[in-house]
Amino acid sequence: MLNNFKQEKLSKIWLVGMSLYFYAYFNTSYLYLIILSIGINYYIGNNLSKNNVRGWGSKYFFLAGILFNIGMLFYFKYYDFFLNNINAIFSADFTLLKLILPLGISFFTFQQLSYLVDSYKGKGKTYDFLSYCLFVTFFPQLIAGPIVLPSEMLPQFEDHKNKVVNYENLNRGLYLFSIGLAKKVLIADSISPFADAGFDKMVSLTFIEAWLTSISYTMQLYFDFSGYCDMAMGIALMFNIILPLNFNSPYKATNIQDFWKRWHMTLGRFLTNYLYIPLGGNRNGEGKTLRNLLIVFLVSGIWHGAG
Repeated sequence: MLNNFKQEKLSKIWLVGMSLYFYAYFNTSYLYLIILSIGINYYIGNNLSKNNVRGWGSKYFFLAGILFNIGMLFYFKYYDFFLNNINAIFSADFTLLKLILPLGISFFTFQQLSYLVDSYKGKGKTYDFLSYCLFVTFFPQLIAGPIVLPSEMLPQFEDHKNKVVNYENLNRGLYLFSIGLAKKVLIADSISPFADAGFDKMVSLTFIEAWLTSISYTMQLYFDFSGYCDMAMGIALMFNIILPLNFNSPYKATNIQDFWKRWHMTLGRFLTNYLYIPLGGNRNGEGKTLRNLLIVFLVSGIWHGAG
């Protein structure tokens, strides 16, 4: 509606504000974290894009941004994990912080890492701070992905064709959102009690009960993830924004390689483009290819968390 009155800047402010409200609804104390992350990453990335920092200075500036993002991720995901293990191994008594993991930190951290890498390599364009805030906080994909790239999102936010009401996109988006909601609420949430009950009594499960528990969790995970992906794409489409496909019937895969091409596709894309290929990919023989694959899977495991 604001766009209809040529209030494009105000419409962005409104959408960013509502996205931050949506994020803070879970825990307002972590609102400062995402705002701090946005400010630091935009400052570093913008300076790299404009070549305000050159030579070795740009390299150290870039590394500082990488370390900031990775350090923040490790602190919230692994601080208590490492202390807990140190206490167990050395009979120490370090106090655990019992940190609550900030919602979506894995997603918005990787998105901003892609912005820094693209800016450092000269692939990124310079956008205003408000557009960058919208890129990071856009609420349909803020909490559970997909992991989007600046090159595919920021131009959409700037495109004037996307700032008028498109009733076809509204209809398609509502349809897709409804399918995702049904997957999540009617199927995944209905299966969840069976999976939880089985895992709570793992020691005493019979052969059949163990298989039923495994199948229940498999289906719960599938419809949870698939449902969230559909809902994110549906809501975004109502805003005339097209999110990348993140989930493509992975249980139809014919082998494990095909499975990973279908499951959490944007994470695989990120790790391929920003880690596997820079490491050399499969260009330097079988030994280094296997090394690179192991590094990618290790980083993927670390990204998912200690749990």
